[in-house]
Amino acid sequence: MLKRHPLSITLDLKYKDGSVLHLYFYYLMSLNIVTVKTKVTTATEMSVAISAGDLLAPASLLSCLYPGDHGKKTPNPANQYQFDKVGILTFSDYIVDLGHPYVWVQKLGGLHFPKDQPQKSMLADNSLSASHMETTIKLLRVRLQSRLALQKQFASLEHSIVPISSECQHLFPVKIISRLIKWCAISYDDYVVLPYTKHVREADMAHETDLYFSALIERGTAKLHVAIVLNPGYSTIPPIFSICLHWKGEKSSRNDDNLKAMEGEVNVCFKELLGPKPGHQLLTNQIQRLCMCLDVYLETETHDSSVEGPKEFPREKMFLRLLRGPNRIKPFKYNHPQGFFTHR
Repeated sequence: MLKRHPLSITLDLKYKDGSVLHLYFYYLMSLNIVTVKTKVTTATEMSVAISAGDLLAPASLLSCLYPGDHGKKTPNPANQYQFDKVGILTFSDYIVDLGHPYVWVQKLGGLHFPKDQPQKSMLADNSLSASHMETTIKLLRVRLQSRLALQKQFASLEHSIVPISSECQHLFPVKIISRLIKWCAISYDDYVVLPYTKHVREADMAHETDLYFSALIERGTAKLHVAIVLNPGYSTIPPIFSICLHWKGEKSSRNDDNLKAMEGEVNVCFKELLGPKPGHQLLTNQIQRLCMCLDVYLETETHDSSVEGPKEFPREKMFLRLLRGPNRIKPFKYNHPQGFFTHR
């Protein structure tokens, strides 16, 4: 039942930097579906970051190339009846050997399956294949370019370096004291148990097909814990940040309006941080903005006069106004080239 046709198709997408995305297409005759396997070769050997392990993995590289198309289930409704006859519980158990049956792969093969309408036989439609080819090839090119850019960035982040290109330097002040201390990949299960990610989960903005990461930003005794959801469609779809500050207690966007505003600076105002097209520097610019916002948060705190000695976080930056409104929101917006901070 799971037998492949003896002929297969190999499609190589070559990039200007010498990288190649190899796509291997197979037709499963009894199931009447097409599957794809992938492999990436790069012109030069890249330093592989531990947190970048899933970026080029076959199981995630092409996941959700089109929204919701994770390639874990067969798109042919008739296959379930075939599976029941021979005792196959789920097609996902065989994906490693057979490849992923993405919906876009079926369309490239000229196959279209109406939902919940099993059909015994179906002829390939050349016009369907042609109509999807150009868009799909563009998406494939963008996907690999994005993943290769992330792989380079992760290598820097794991060494506590936030790479900022010359085109994006103007987004930040010259001096940022808060520093990235830790960057690592986490699982979906690790993410969902973090209490400060609850609002993201409840908004249905975190899925098992996404990639998840954890970061730690520090300045003095203040520790900012960061959880990041990275959609497979990055950077077309921006990452989502959730933060929790450990300083004079534990605070998050649930109980501190300024931490909620900091999340807004990276999640809502992300377009300011895209940098040059196609926006591959968004993630690192968001991390750097969080470092900047933590500086602002700490430097605008009122000093406890009952505590002797110098202030732990002296005011290093220029602020036109420290607090605004009943929620006492801090001035997180950086104004270039004037070099001062204001409220939005």
